[in-house]
Amino acid sequence: MAVFHELVTLVNRAPVPLTIRFDGQESTIQPGDNQVPKIVIPYAKNQNPIMGSADAANPTLSGARYLVGVKGTKDNCTPLTKVEWETHTGRPSRMDTSFITNTLNPKKERMIVGGKNKSTHATAFDAREQMTNEFGARD
Repeated sequence: MAVFHELVTLVNRAPVPLTIRFDGQESTIQPGDNQVPKIVIPYAKNQNPIMGSADAANPTLSGARYLVGVKGTKDNCTPLTKVEWETHTGRPSRMDTSFITNTLNPKKERMIVGGKNKSTHATAFDAREQMTNEFGARD
């Protein structure tokens, strides 16, 4: 990152290094304390949310939890527990989709999550076939 006058301590709460992109430059922060320019903080948070923690009704930075925190503020700076990390890695979206999936009727409605690597994800046809095998044909 370029030279900035005001540095803050950014805590990487994750057990792995995280990447932050600001002004076209990428930096990697290691688990624990890291010195970064204060201007980078909103970008670091936005790029590293805890998946499934964002509130759809409050899409601002205050509406989610993050893998990073700033020391000396109200941010949570404690390392993630193993359960929190596993929950984070198991969620498909930064938004909390549980309100959607809790109301699905498994015989008639399905939520299919895709990703960048098409070869590892089932096609819509494959997912439909699997659901039919698990729950029977639609009514």
